[in-house]
Amino acid sequence: MSKATVSIEGFVANEPELRTAAGKDVVNIDVAHTPRKKNPQTNEWEDSGPTTWFQATFWEDMAPAIVAAVSKGTLVRIDGFPELNVYTKQNGENAASVRIKGATLSVVPRAGNSSPRGAQGQPQQDAWSAAASDESPF
Repeated sequence: MSKATVSIEGFVANEPELRTAAGKDVVNIDVAHTPRKKNPQTNEWEDSGPTTWFQATFWEDMAPAIVAAVSKGTLVRIDGFPELNVYTKQNGENAASVRIKGATLSVVPRAGNSSPRGAQGQPQQDAWSAAASDESPF
């Protein structure tokens, strides 16, 4: 028996939307990866292969916490167990994505405006500033 795990770090591709399924809160997070290489002739970075999509689903108490903490473009790390999802696109082409089961999500801090504090160091009203209060989404 083996226990395969996967970690993906990338930017959230779509704005997370909280929804209800089977009476429970749920949110899906998609992260895309396109391999790139530097073209020695132009000295520019170029796509060098097809995009692989990674999807993670978060349920119940985690769903609203994820929606409060991330938005489209947030740099995240998702860890979990990979499951290949093969499907047919609307245009008839076959495609695949990787579902990450039993996922955990971490926000990767970046310099600049992605900080939970603004340029003047004042707390902003978001999931991170709420973490200091008793009403933490985590």
